[in-house]
Amino acid sequence: MNSPVKSALVIGAGIGGLTAVAALRRAGIEVVLCERGPELRAAGFGLSVQSNAMNALRTLDLGIDEELLRVGGQARSFTFRRPDGSDMRRVDVAGIDAELGAPAVALARRDLHDVLLAACGDDLRVELDAEAVGFTETADAVQVEFADGRTLSADVLIGADGINSAIRAQLHGAQAPRPGEFVCWLALVPFAHPAIEPGASIHYWGRGMRFGIHDIGHGNVYWWGTLSTTAEQAADWQHGKDDLLNRFAGWAPEITEIITATPESDILALPAQDRPPLTEWGSGRVTLLGDAAHPMLPSLGQGANSAIEDAVVLAHTLATHDDAEIALRVYEQRRIPRTTMLVDGSRKLGRLEQTRNRALIAVRNGFIAKGNEAKLQASLAEPMTWPGLGDPEPVAALPRPLSTLERWHWTVDQVAPLHIASRVRVTGALDADAVRAGLAALTRRHPMLHAVVRSEDGRDPRFVPVALRPIPLREVASGEWTAEVDTELRTRFDPEAPLLRATLITVAPDVHDLVLTSTYTIADAVTVLSFARQVLELAAGNDDWVAEVPAPPAPEALFPKSFHGWRGKRKAVARLAADGLRDLKVKPVRLEAGAEVAPAQRFTKLTRRVVDGVEYRALLAACDERGVPLSSLVAAALARAAGSDAGSPQAHYPVGVSVLFREQLDRPLDDTHTGAYQAMIALPTPAGQPLWAAATAFATDFASRIEQRQHLANLGGIGFMLPKTPARPDKVVGLLDARGPGNLCLTFLDTRDFPARIGNWEISGAEFVSGISISGLMMLTVGLGTDELSLNLGYIAGLFSPERADALIDTLVDALLSVSSAAEVAAVH
Repeated sequence: MNSPVKSALVIGAGIGGLTAVAALRRAGIEVVLCERGPELRAAGFGLSVQSNAMNALRTLDLGIDEELLRVGGQARSFTFRRPDGSDMRRVDVAGIDAELGAPAVALARRDLHDVLLAACGDDLRVELDAEAVGFTETADAVQVEFADGRTLSADVLIGADGINSAIRAQLHGAQAPRPGEFVCWLALVPFAHPAIEPGASIHYWGRGMRFGIHDIGHGNVYWWGTLSTTAEQAADWQHGKDDLLNRFAGWAPEITEIITATPESDILALPAQDRPPLTEWGSGRVTLLGDAAHPMLPSLGQGANSAIEDAVVLAHTLATHDDAEIALRVYEQRRIPRTTMLVDGSRKLGRLEQTRNRALIAVRNGFIAKGNEAKLQASLAEPMTWPGLGDPEPVAALPRPLSTLERWHWTVDQVAPLHIASRVRVTGALDADAVRAGLAALTRRHPMLHAVVRSEDGRDPRFVPVALRPIPLREVASGEWTAEVDTELRTRFDPEAPLLRATLITVAPDVHDLVLTSTYTIADAVTVLSFARQVLELAAGNDDWVAEVPAPPAPEALFPKSFHGWRGKRKAVARLAADGLRDLKVKPVRLEAGAEVAPAQRFTKLTRRVVDGVEYRALLAACDERGVPLSSLVAAALARAAGSDAGSPQAHYPVGVSVLFREQLDRPLDDTHTGAYQAMIALPTPAGQPLWAAATAFATDFASRIEQRQHLANLGGIGFMLPKTPARPDKVVGLLDARGPGNLCLTFLDTRDFPARIGNWEISGAEFVSGISISGLMMLTVGLGTDELSLNLGYIAGLFSPERADALIDTLVDALLSVSSAAEVAAVH
């Protein structure tokens, strides 16, 4: 196997080459940039950096996207006009930007060039007058030969040297570009006109001719024109500004005025050209990027944007693979399908834009003027959608609709908060700035932390990407973390804020509790504890590039195949029905609510107990000796406590256990993936049996139901419980109160693998707390830690009083301590 990539040669200092340098250096790879010209400079015309490229640049966390907005002009509208200047259709792009998660910005190419060059760093090694003429490979390097006799070597070679790439020519043979059969004029000029509003992008479509005007901010405009002609004339355009004015005479007055205002020497004429898509770009340690790989016609405006995407994906792939050649082939596999679509789409659209066929023009203009708005916006948004880094894990591109399970969690959370919180204790010098840095890196890593849920009056909710925003951090000078969690469990999330927030509590000098709160829409106990670990790891001073963890698809999409389709769901429902009839035979008793509480007022409160020291060790030893999971013993103790609360100590109580099922998915997910992968199994559990006997029976029955995947089968019916909107929950709440599995439930998680040290900090007390909302009466979250068993009882205030909650958890702890005490006595004798 080849060694990891440590060095790269980038040939070409265009937009793609500069982005590649910035991204590769951000990934810790040493880069030499080689440019055939005597200086690093860009041509004087303009372009639009669209949402897909802006989102790609954001993954680098170099502030490039923010700087582009400063030097350019944010696109705010897109208008199609007839040659006379009358509107066919105006599109406000704010909705598209919101859907895609980033704005587009129009700017001078030289400004984009300067921003990218600054992002490459002052210490970048640049070789000028370096015209590459060929390369040779060895077993562990690639050497480039230049026209002046120089040679340079590196681990990999990136050909970003444009449509007439010398690197491509050696790889695939020298061929002339494919003509688009139209000429393009390009220019920049200071200009203002009433017909050009701030942030406007305007296309004037005629017969075999078009004209475009883009406000790039700061009083400047980028404009272009096109004319269908022969390939030979386009490649060697012999006419000047007067000819251009004559051709556009009779068009909208602002067109004549803007051409007139532009010095002839500033108007650039270029042939529209592309190349047929390749099925392979490189070989060995060599690959291509941007126009060297996939030159395209300008119709979709994706030439520079797709090159930026290439560069970001290339750097990510090299940074996440140990073998250089494998990394380059993976990069190509990830990019070729999308760029092929863009090349083909640009050529297809170019034919439609440049047509001289009057009948086709009438159909084209009719669609633009009167076509379906949603279809038009979708056609505009498709090429501008950032496809992500392409990691081969299950990925759900955003935006996307919420699945049934996700929608359940979101709907319940809209009625009353359904939150999940983690807490860890950090001993050592930790300040809010370090936590903020860790939170910022965490946001960049996880797409779901820069996404929000949007819906129309509670219907059809969708995950929608938004611009990166800071995760809110509260600083608390002193106090108990449990009191802060009480606040967190009842405080709703801002609908436009990240679905995570943090609280840093100073317990004593150099002793802090870090509390993270999320919503079950995107997180479960595993997720929220993983968030805490990642924040601290990222805050500990790790300067490596933070690779994005792609958002997986909805949990249901990853279910085992036997649960897909109607047939699989029908079998699951049949198994459930059989188990349900068996459970009813023991006539399980539910805990009664102490009062009526309106659904929207069902806020969770917390009471907490801990078993530690000798008692905890004795408890673990006793469970190990009897071969009974501690989780089953806690479930039996919870039933006993319920019997004491209800005054019916001989009854059975339905104990619902949350099953964390990441490892049971068709493609298992680790703890770095966002999402709520848990489902409930409710077992009628006797309160009056000896605790070991009840725990043993519970363990056997629970294991059997897990093996049958009853918890996944339970999720098959959750869609029937969904209220139509969060505003109409009463019927569902009545069903849940009468028969739901959340009357008496627990979630158990082994936290002993949580790091004891991160950086210079000592870490302890990793545990979690769950809200309950309208799902039931109470949720006991149990953390099996290295030194203690944490027992956090979340209950609905009003349905259950603090006195009842304290009594119930005390009875549960007494039951566990009775077992541990017996084990201690047995050990002594």
